[in-house]
Amino acid sequence: MLLATSTVAIEREPRDAFEQRRRALAERCDDGLILLFGFRDEEGQSGRDGFRQENNFYYLTGWNEPGAALLLTPASGEKEYREILFLPGRDPAHERWDGPRLDPGDPAARALTGVAEVAPMDELAEEVSRNLSRFGKAWALSAHSQHGEMQPLQPDPAERLDPLLGTAQRGDVRPILGAMRRVKSPGEVALLEKAVAATAEAHLAAWRVVRPGLAEYQVYAAMAPVLLERGCLRPAYPPILGSGPNSVILHYTRNTRILEDGDLLLADVGGEYGHYAADITRTIPVNGRFSKRQREIYDLVLAAQDAVVAAVKPGMRLTGGGPQSLSRIAEEVFRKKSPRLAAQFPHAVGHYVGLDVHDPGTLREPLEEGMVITVEPGLYLADEGLGVRIEDMLVVTADGARRLGPRMPREADEIEAFLLGRERPKP
Repeated sequence: MLLATSTVAIEREPRDAFEQRRRALAERCDDGLILLFGFRDEEGQSGRDGFRQENNFYYLTGWNEPGAALLLTPASGEKEYREILFLPGRDPAHERWDGPRLDPGDPAARALTGVAEVAPMDELAEEVSRNLSRFGKAWALSAHSQHGEMQPLQPDPAERLDPLLGTAQRGDVRPILGAMRRVKSPGEVALLEKAVAATAEAHLAAWRVVRPGLAEYQVYAAMAPVLLERGCLRPAYPPILGSGPNSVILHYTRNTRILEDGDLLLADVGGEYGHYAADITRTIPVNGRFSKRQREIYDLVLAAQDAVVAAVKPGMRLTGGGPQSLSRIAEEVFRKKSPRLAAQFPHAVGHYVGLDVHDPGTLREPLEEGMVITVEPGLYLADEGLGVRIEDMLVVTADGARRLGPRMPREADEIEAFLLGRERPKP
């Protein structure tokens, strides 16, 4: 399904998918009303990017305009389930700068939003008060920083909730939504596949131009147009292009060093398609050939990734102890080679991915069918200026896992063949 204006089309899931999530949430929180606020203009953009909705609000509504609120009231007694999307009124002066917004009184508002009722924002307080008298409890989002999401921090939700909820009992809906978001629908997996496919093409575009003498940001310059052309309107996270000694810095984003002959380039870059994130990393030799030492470390990281991918299935865990720990499997591959090398693997072997590049969730919980994760072992030898990470995204299946997106070269020989056999860019 495409939501289109004259200049842009953004793919999303069908409206009934969002409705099913709203109803499922109401069933889980059936002892109170549920109130969520979407981002306002200043909360949903950095000043350099366009507006992007708060992930939980988007997950329930698919609505990507600022200033909205969602009220869900579970069925109770003779009262049926009810859902209302509250929208700000039209502001011609504002729209002169940012374009037209949907009028909550527009007869087409229900069809355009997919929510059963659409009302003006100035009716929210009365509707909340009426339902508080019936339930006595409200479910709302806590401050998200305590749950590990990587969206920009928003103001304390209490700023907007306290005037409406007063001293009413409150429940935190964020962990419930986090659990729902971890298992992806087929529609979500399809969007993630497209994000990964676009990202894979972008990585290969970088491989076609990489050479000594380029700046790290010039390598990304080859990737960005491919992401945009394939429908990724923004990167899913700040691009990481670490060459030489920068390859050992886990979240290096300066991207200003000049690539040198003999360097490795660690490129951790992902696009966002239809609000869903890709997270892919490849490490390649800038001059087209791995040195003996580089290949030794690369092959070891690849062996660790292969071992983890083979072990992914429901019931396994990303971190923790015991045989179910995927991180421990990677650590054991490194430890068999050298205990010293095992100490150079400082992070978990993966994380959840979805609307956020680090979707919420405890990495020690058992994996389930439908979860989407990364598998990204790495070794970072600071004293050698040598870092290698290989990262792919997988969807957990009933008895294993499947890589998302097209196959990218992973073996050292494959990478060298691609780099040495490409058409050379003109100086």
